[in-house]
Amino acid sequence: MKKGKEPQSNDNELATGGANTNAPQPETEAACESVEDIPAERYYVFNAMFDRWEDVGPKREDSMKGIPIDSLESRVGYSSLFRQMHQAFVRTVAYYRSPDGGSLPAEEARARAFHACENEEEAKERFSTLMELPLESLNFLDLMELQYEAPRVAERFWERAKREGRKEFESGHLSANIAFPAAYMKQVWNIARFQGVRESFVDEWQPKGGIEISLIDMMSQAYFQWQYWVEQTVTRSQTREREEHPDYTSFKLQKQVENRRNGWTDGYWFRPSVSEQQALEHSVQMVDRWNRIFLRTLRQLRDLRRYAPVTINNANQVNIASDGGQQVNVGGA
Repeated sequence: MKKGKEPQSNDNELATGGANTNAPQPETEAACESVEDIPAERYYVFNAMFDRWEDVGPKREDSMKGIPIDSLESRVGYSSLFRQMHQAFVRTVAYYRSPDGGSLPAEEARARAFHACENEEEAKERFSTLMELPLESLNFLDLMELQYEAPRVAERFWERAKREGRKEFESGHLSANIAFPAAYMKQVWNIARFQGVRESFVDEWQPKGGIEISLIDMMSQAYFQWQYWVEQTVTRSQTREREEHPDYTSFKLQKQVENRRNGWTDGYWFRPSVSEQQALEHSVQMVDRWNRIFLRTLRQLRDLRRYAPVTINNANQVNIASDGGQQVNVGGA
């Protein structure tokens, strides 16, 4: 790996999550002499960021004071990140102690769950690894290993991860991923349609702040649920039902006879099936339900705007009048 002059960079130029997007890339192929120059740049950029983050905040010895993780002093005087890392450590140790994790002894399970960075060089390597991984692939034990040697860097990394989470919320991708939870549903067209509807709501309402953005997200999700159940209603009422093959029906009846002979599992009722009429009625109810959820959220957004306090800045004259009352002109001195 070539290591030339260390490049200068700004924290804002580096993205937190997403593979291969954390370091600035050469503008052209001629900007680097060989492929090895790119890892060298990334190495220096991450080291420079590590050093800047390490210069601000508590020293390592200050963060290693022994107190209970759930004590009042920990809640007030120390980082909330500690509690998250502690809970992740406990869960991992419990896994290694379980049969699925190998039923390891307590000491071996703790050693397997946590390996602290022993020096600054190892901490920098761990930091570089974390910066190149997608955020959804990280866990709190990764930060815990970094925190042992470089607590300030771990805290700054956590704050940057939270900023990325806020960007995902404000951009609408958080609500889009929840609306399409399965991997096969996360197609470009599905996400694009959701974002298109959401952006049209945003253009019309111009939300201010997280509460109004969350209401826009709820409206977008409710709208797509309403569309889905409208489609189901039309499908169930105007298309032919998919019928079972006669051989499969005969097979099920035979299995029922065998189950009666061999006995059932514990329980007192059978899973109910629905008729065609019940399926249609259910889809109509769901259409109405999501329509009411959409309208209710829309009223909440409207009322939030309606009852918000009015603020007037730098006005030379303001006309004030109550219902049926006399208008009063209030002017500045």
